[in-house]
Amino acid sequence: MIKRLSLRGCNAYLIDFEGKSYLIDTGIPGNLKRVREMEQIDGIILTHGHYDHAGSAVEISDYFSCKVYAHKDEHPYLEGLDEFLFNGVVGKIAKRLERLKPMAHFKPSDLKDLDISFMHFPGHTPGSIGVIIENSIICGDLVRVRRKHLIAGRYEIKPSSRNFNWNQKAYIKSLERLAETKVSKVYPGHGESVTLDKEVLKRIVDRLRE
Repeated sequence: MIKRLSLRGCNAYLIDFEGKSYLIDTGIPGNLKRVREMEQIDGIILTHGHYDHAGSAVEISDYFSCKVYAHKDEHPYLEGLDEFLFNGVVGKIAKRLERLKPMAHFKPSDLKDLDISFMHFPGHTPGSIGVIIENSIICGDLVRVRRKHLIAGRYEIKPSSRNFNWNQKAYIKSLERLAETKVSKVYPGHGESVTLDKEVLKRIVDRLRE
């Protein structure tokens, strides 16, 4: 079961795994009030450490007395030992907004300690991952889903902006890896869940390489 939650900042998802409930991503700081009425959260899994996905990790994990899991390559950023760098005007604006309500840093647990199926997709960040649930994947910011037109048309998969990507070449390779999986449905960090069109994804890869 994958249940989408309405948190500020990004899509968060609640999954059941081996009789326990895990929250995937937490949005920006201040989202505890949106999940505190839940009976229990047994653990938090971060698709990556950006502010809009990990911002409420500390407050939610403290409230539910649970661990926060992330890929080991993401740990230095979550611990405050390193900083994500963004580019362009949009990136600079995002950095300024983050400083208005800073994210609490913490020491996460290694995702490998949790026996759950995931894939490492470096590029958007060093430790970006996707959580695999049967034929579906909760992929963070590996792809985004938007309408073809501003407010109309079908939903389409779009790449993440290179302004927010840690390594564009690695990011493109990760998109290729996604296209090679048997995944049929994508649950993104931003936008609606959609059927994964592998041909569209391959065209995106070709376009990004131009």
